[in-house]
Amino acid sequence: MLLEPIHEVLRGTQNDVLVCRDRNSPVGATYTLWVVHDRGCIRTLLDLFENSPRDLLEGESPYLARFAEGEDLCFLFEYRPPRPLMRFAPGQAESVQQRERISINLVMACLASPMPFAILCLLLEQGCVSITQDGSIYFTYEADLSRLNPADGEAMCADLCVSVVLELQQEDTNLKSMKLLHMKLEKSAYQSLAELYRDIRLTLVPEKKPSWRKRLKGLWLRNKDRWFRWLLRLSVVIVILTLLVLLSQLIFGDVPLFRLFEHSMDVVGTERLAGGA
Repeated sequence: MLLEPIHEVLRGTQNDVLVCRDRNSPVGATYTLWVVHDRGCIRTLLDLFENSPRDLLEGESPYLARFAEGEDLCFLFEYRPPRPLMRFAPGQAESVQQRERISINLVMACLASPMPFAILCLLLEQGCVSITQDGSIYFTYEADLSRLNPADGEAMCADLCVSVVLELQQEDTNLKSMKLLHMKLEKSAYQSLAELYRDIRLTLVPEKKPSWRKRLKGLWLRNKDRWFRWLLRLSVVIVILTLLVLLSQLIFGDVPLFRLFEHSMDVVGTERLAGGA
C-alpha cells in the first residue's frame, strides 16, 4: 500500500484519525487510519487487541493492518462513509416494529464485531454507529482514544446499547420492552449482549395484520403478471376457436362441434323428432 491522506477527521492528544486512499490500488480503495502518538495509549491498545476475551474466527482481526510510523503506531480499518444512526434512523423507522428491528440489528452488530469490548464501548459512546438504507448497522472508527477506558467490558457495552435503543425508541416509552430496558438499565442488570438480545426479541410488538383490501391489493401486485399471461393465452384460444367456427360455417354451412350438444334421440336420419307432451 501507498497511503495518501485525503481527509483529516480528528487531531487529538493521543491519536489522529485520517481517511486515506491507497495510491497503489487500481480502484482507489479508501481506509480509516488511527495514528496513535501516546505511548500509554499504544500499550493499552496492544493489550486490548492481544488479550481480548472475544472468540475470533481463524484469521479474523479487529483491524486490517498495523504498522509503525516513526514513534507512532498506526492501525488501519475499512472505511465506510458515516451515516449516523441517530440522524437517519428517525426518518427511516416510521413504525414501532421498524425501530425494534433496528435495535436488534444494533445488538447483532455488537455481537458480531471482533472489536474488544472497551473499544466497542468507545464507538457507542462517541456515536460511531451508522445505519444503511435497509436498516443494517455498521461501525465507523472516528474515535478519540483519549476517552478509552480499558476496564469497560461486555456489561458496559450492553448498557450503552440499551441507552441507544431507548433513545431510538423514545416515542414508545409505554411499550413493555422499553419499561423492561429502563428498569434493567437503572440496576445495571445486563451482563452480556446476549441477554439484551433475548429481552428485545421476547418483547417484540407483533406486526398488525393488513386489512382485506391491502391483502387483495398485495395479492394482485404479486400475481398480476402471471394472471395477465393466463388471460392472454385464454384470449388467443378464444380467438382461434371463433375463427374455426366461422370457417366451418362458411365452408360446410354447419359447425360439427355444435352437434356434440344435441340430444342423440332428437334426430333420426334427416328427420327431427317432435318433443313429447
